[in-house]
Amino acid sequence: MLKVALIGRPNVGKSSLFNRLLGKRVAIVEDTPGVTRDRHYGLFHLEGKPIWLIDTGGFLGEKEGLEAQVAQQVRFAVEEADLLWWIVDAQTGLHPEDQTFGQWLRRHLSPNKPVWLLVNKADNEKLAQAGAEFYRLGFEPVFFVSATTGRGLSMLKEALQAFIKDASPEEAPEGPRFALIGRPNVGKSSLLNALLRAPRAVVSDMPGTTRDALYEPAEWKGHRFFWIDTAGLRRKARIPPHSLERYAALRSLEALFHADVVLLVVEATEPLTAQDLTLLRQAEQKGRGVVILVNKIDLLTPEEQKRVLEWVRLKVRPLEPVPILGVSALTGRGLSEIPRAAFEVYQAGQHTLPTRLLNDRVLPVLRQHPHPLVGTVHPSVRFLQQVGVAPPTFLLHVRHADKLRASYLDFVRKQIRALYPFPGWWIHFRLREEGT
Repeated sequence: MLKVALIGRPNVGKSSLFNRLLGKRVAIVEDTPGVTRDRHYGLFHLEGKPIWLIDTGGFLGEKEGLEAQVAQQVRFAVEEADLLWWIVDAQTGLHPEDQTFGQWLRRHLSPNKPVWLLVNKADNEKLAQAGAEFYRLGFEPVFFVSATTGRGLSMLKEALQAFIKDASPEEAPEGPRFALIGRPNVGKSSLLNALLRAPRAVVSDMPGTTRDALYEPAEWKGHRFFWIDTAGLRRKARIPPHSLERYAALRSLEALFHADVVLLVVEATEPLTAQDLTLLRQAEQKGRGVVILVNKIDLLTPEEQKRVLEWVRLKVRPLEPVPILGVSALTGRGLSEIPRAAFEVYQAGQHTLPTRLLNDRVLPVLRQHPHPLVGTVHPSVRFLQQVGVAPPTFLLHVRHADKLRASYLDFVRKQIRALYPFPGWWIHFRLREEGT
């Protein structure tokens, strides 16, 4: 997935431009765990393609204290991003600090890393013309934009769309794609390494759909599939240890975009933390199938293992049935079951229930157990049909759809799962108002 970093000196409008581009389509705008307040990630879509924006603190030099910390964060962003947007201020004009930052940027810029100069606060033609002096910085292309009025942003987006098209690598390889995700230090890398050392695995790097994902081809019972790893995890030697964990949660979210099924790795001694549940919600929103791997299960006694697995199943009841495996990268326990469970979920996501079967079997049950009266109206489901797979999606023709309770929709899901369980998938509904 493309990453674009907004860099420059303080008060040039980086955050304003960041927020303007995200607008109401914000998916994630928060501090990545472990990252300072001066560095934020935001996700927006351009013609259906997801793009990470990285907002950085204002660069004032590398002397000491807070300035040095901010400079380090800017340097991380410069190294991490695929495209740099250097923001300058049309209203204050070319500033000595811009010259200083330009010199710093040239020292730390890797070869062939593109830099676009964005002259912000060019709210009118007069300011845009005055901003021509920024060409002296020696960076092109130059865009004259305004985060306040939106001026020039359509041209910027068109250029970004062309950049994405030119930079797009080959299409993702054919076959199911399974990604291990989870919070830091739960053993994702150890599990992946253990799985890749299995006899059936063929270990080789393949380019993925973006710079951020790597596909590791493997086979299970004659079926070819791909484990998804992230480029960041493969650069451990090049990234300081403290920064590796800073990006772990971000890379887990990135993996959701590439996977057909995600394998959420949780730790047996601390399963399903708030961050684990956040990743589960993201998987639901992205419509991905889920397998839960309780890693380091060997650290528990047999009785403790039983209690933990039952507790995890209770916590993810809306997904039931869902494969929950107690595994250990250290001892190898349960590793052979992981591809089986991933394929079970993947294949379940492709299943389609016939419309006639749905209505012949589900509607009689709904008539026997009608929706409670809401005021003076009686909501009811009149017809069902499956309209999507992976995730399984059903269109419900409903009377008084706005009065339908979530608890009754859960009851409808239960009846659908009685026909086919869709293990590891959330069942999604679309409602269509049916006339009286």
